[in-house]
Amino acid sequence: MAAGVDERAMEAGADALRAYQGDQGPLSVDALAVAAATVAGLHEPGVDDPAKAVDRCLVRTVTEFAEELTVSDPPETAGVGTTVRYVEAFHDDKGNRVGTMTGGAVVVQMKPHMWQAHRSVATFDDGALDITGLIDCNALGRQMTQIFRAVGTSGVYAGRAGFLAFELSDPTRKPPHFSVTIVVC
Repeated sequence: MAAGVDERAMEAGADALRAYQGDQGPLSVDALAVAAATVAGLHEPGVDDPAKAVDRCLVRTVTEFAEELTVSDPPETAGVGTTVRYVEAFHDDKGNRVGTMTGGAVVVQMKPHMWQAHRSVATFDDGALDITGLIDCNALGRQMTQIFRAVGTSGVYAGRAGFLAFELSDPTRKPPHFSVTIVVC
């Protein structure tokens, strides 16, 4: 077991796997690049070649998992208002630690799905990004892709904006592992 990771987070992947073997529905890098370039004003839908959108963007793919995670859930909240603080590790395809994501979340709704608002900072050797958004934890547990807004704040990412897409990639791992694609233009 990873030290410093709340037991509920450790079991989240296995619980999701037992509950549902779904279609992940990952978003391709090209599709995410079209979305990011469009939002950045660098791609005109119906005019520009979608295949060239990725050339206008920076793309980073990593695996993410919790290194530290604490949950504060006062019993009187029935879940809403529960907060989470975390440090997530980013690893490349060779297993090298290449960055971190440090931040927090708050549960904003429990039923019919649990929704969390997140704010964090993703840090790599070549710069940092602010990451914000809402996620549907029930959909995430079913391995469905979730998308956050990503805004570059330093290094090669400064002045660029786009998205961070992620899905539960290995629910059998403890803590669970996520596939992450960051595209900023």
